[in-house]
Amino acid sequence: MSTTYTSNLKLGKPASGDTGWGNVVNNELTDMIEQAVVGLATVNTWSTNSHTLTTADGSSSEARCAILKLTDTGTQLSGAGTVIVPAVTKLYAVINTSGQNITVKTASGSGILVKNTNQVNVICDGTNVVEQDTYSNNLVAAAMQSDSLVLASGATVTEIADEDTMSSNSATKLATQQSIKAYSDTTGSIRRSERIYPWGSGGSLSGVQPPYITVAEDATETVATFDLYGNSRTQFQELALVIGGTISSSGTHSEPPLADVAVRVQRKSAGATGTSIGAVTDADAKQGGGSSYWYLIKVAGDQTSKIDSFSFLDDGSDGASKKRIQNATYDDGTNKTTIVYDNGSSGSGLFSGTGGTVYVSSSAFESVGTWVTAVPFIPDADTESLNETFQLSERLAISSSGAALSAGKRDFVMPTLKLVPDSGGAGNIEMRVQLLAGQTSSTGQFTFNVLQVNQTNVTRP
Repeated sequence: MSTTYTSNLKLGKPASGDTGWGNVVNNELTDMIEQAVVGLATVNTWSTNSHTLTTADGSSSEARCAILKLTDTGTQLSGAGTVIVPAVTKLYAVINTSGQNITVKTASGSGILVKNTNQVNVICDGTNVVEQDTYSNNLVAAAMQSDSLVLASGATVTEIADEDTMSSNSATKLATQQSIKAYSDTTGSIRRSERIYPWGSGGSLSGVQPPYITVAEDATETVATFDLYGNSRTQFQELALVIGGTISSSGTHSEPPLADVAVRVQRKSAGATGTSIGAVTDADAKQGGGSSYWYLIKVAGDQTSKIDSFSFLDDGSDGASKKRIQNATYDDGTNKTTIVYDNGSSGSGLFSGTGGTVYVSSSAFESVGTWVTAVPFIPDADTESLNETFQLSERLAISSSGAALSAGKRDFVMPTLKLVPDSGGAGNIEMRVQLLAGQTSSTGQFTFNVLQVNQTNVTRP
């Protein structure tokens, strides 16, 4: 009787009573089992980007081998290829070094794509070629490489970014924990609050009497110096001041006097060069009639982040013709920033036509180390001449003898000031507050007790 062969691996089966069965076992069974378990077939011939594995009964064949190594030393592949396996159950370990992506499949199946340079274990289930592993109870790997991560729903993830500034804007990237921490630690609003008392001012105190500085009529006193604390990611800072003290007046009066105190808030320049905010889109438009000093211009985009309570503008970066900016507002409907500036006269402004570059400086283009005063909150002739920021005033009652009566200690709350880094760069800003008593009405003096400083450092990457 003749030898028969198994259907899948084509192993020899000697018939009962056959002679020479030892050769059959050795050549058609033992050798073929080894080939099926550990054998490697190198596929290196391709026809129209395809190769069909060879099969044979009881002799060496590609389809029986455990490992398929795909190569293309003759560069016969012109693109993605296919390897056709028999439609019988079988495990294959596929190593693709062909230079192309290869799909391992049966003649009628869809198969599994094995990308170039990849090694993949697949199974032929008798109909189609499928993945060997679709789930593992305990998968631990030193490193996993994948083109993308796709879950049951949501975005496809293609990258894990280590990006402290979060400057990109991707719908397919995740972020590392370190990046998220670095971003959150340096982004947002960092607030700081402190009270500054004039300790050591020289006055004699009794008990818990607060320290004080007396600002006499027509006198100017620096009542506080401090730092606004910033860092390299500071976009702008906000400063809110509360001045505690008493307005009073000396001498006798025939009617209740209006006592006044001017507040001068100053920053020290760290850089004198102007920063461009783009070209003028709408030229000078005088505001308030022919004798007005106010001019309005517009520039493209939102430029308010570059303009603060201390800013001047010019048509050159050196500030040779600088003018004080009174306010700047952004209109998202037109995507333009409107700027009103003090021309210093009713004559021609800086920007009579469109297209000229506008430069701004939050240190008024002043040299490094110069004290620069914040723009007057309510501008008038007095604030212009006194170089002041805020005005405190109080109508004081008088006694029967004409002496002004103090209204007592008060907390004077100042409007919030905005500060952006000048051309010296982001970081700490040196500040000081000066009080000028009786400068406008020639009446008034001030007893200063405390300055509340509330600062907010707004940061971005």
